[in-house]
Amino acid sequence: MTEQVETFLADYKPEVRDLTLKVRELVRSIMPEAHESVNTSYKTIIYGTGPHMSDEICYIAPLTSSVNLGFNFGTQLPDPNGLLKGTGKLLRHIKFESPEEIATPGLTELLEMAKSHGTF
Repeated sequence: MTEQVETFLADYKPEVRDLTLKVRELVRSIMPEAHESVNTSYKTIIYGTGPHMSDEICYIAPLTSSVNLGFNFGTQLPDPNGLLKGTGKLLRHIKFESPEEIATPGLTELLEMAKSHGTF
C-alpha cells in the first residue's frame, strides 16, 4: 500500500479501512497499471490512465460504515446485473457494506468494461 493511501485511510474505522483495502485489491487486480491517487477534497482514491481528471476511470470512496466503488462513466457501461446505482449524468457507483459483497457476480466484468472504456 502506498504511504498516501495509508495516510488517507488512517482516520477511518478499522472495518471501513479493511473493506476499502479489499475493494482496492480488486481494482488493482483488474487494473494493475492504473495510476492511483488520493483526492483528499473528495475523500476518494482514484484510478485512471494518468494523473489528470480527464484520465479517471473509477474511484473508491470510504464512508462512515460502507465503501462506494464509483465509475466515472458508469452510465455508459452495460450493467445486466443491475449493480450500478445513482442518478447523475455520468457517474454510477456500487455500495459495499461487507467484504463478501466484493464477490458479487458481474463486478469483475464491470471493472473490465470500465478499464476498456478508459483505453488501457
